[in-house]
Amino acid sequence: MKRAFIKYLLLGLIILPIAAFGQGTVYTKTMRLADFPQKTTKIVLTGIPTVDALLKEEITSRWRISPYEFCDEAEYKATVHQNLYYFLHFASDADFTYMLLTKGGPNSGNPLITFMDVVSIPVFSAGEPKHEELVFLPAFIDLVQEYLQKAMVSETHSYGSIKSIKHRIPKGTKVCKDAEEGRRLFIEGAKDTIVPILIWPAETGRRKYYYKLQVSTDNHLLYEFRRKRIHR
Repeated sequence: MKRAFIKYLLLGLIILPIAAFGQGTVYTKTMRLADFPQKTTKIVLTGIPTVDALLKEEITSRWRISPYEFCDEAEYKATVHQNLYYFLHFASDADFTYMLLTKGGPNSGNPLITFMDVVSIPVFSAGEPKHEELVFLPAFIDLVQEYLQKAMVSETHSYGSIKSIKHRIPKGTKVCKDAEEGRRLFIEGAKDTIVPILIWPAETGRRKYYYKLQVSTDNHLLYEFRRKRIHR
């Protein structure tokens, strides 16, 4: 209870707009996202034909919260530090590839127009994604959109990660625990079913981690998001 109180107290200190001692206004993350619906989101293609074909198909049928256009990596690099667009793109570390939403802009100046990483979600192992990981691309796109819709009106969500949009599992919902069966159920779009998504690192081993998500197969709501240690 005490820890939770401290957490929300600190959050309040972060998001409270103040004007004191000549320091000016503190712009919250939600305020900085206010222009999102009016700006075009650039969907950055990867250069991997299988990924880009599916990305174009799913964005075209699913993206509903802002205008969008597709672009390549060269255009992204040329425009990311201009206050013109948001960008949905992929970025990798040593182990994972993430779907990342970024607000384009300069690195300094007016906080309302400066560069900002908005949210990220692990989607593939680092390197070229496998076929079984690509199956879940529709869910990843919808999770990013749900986060944005909540972050634009809620500071609690805007300062949280993707796990801030977790839902409680409804009574009577089937929860699949097997990853292979879950993949099949997801492809079929089974009703009232929650399935696991496991995102493994590029190399497994002790002291490594993987991500476990649970999502609904029909409307792609998030019910679990955890980083777990590999014990093998």
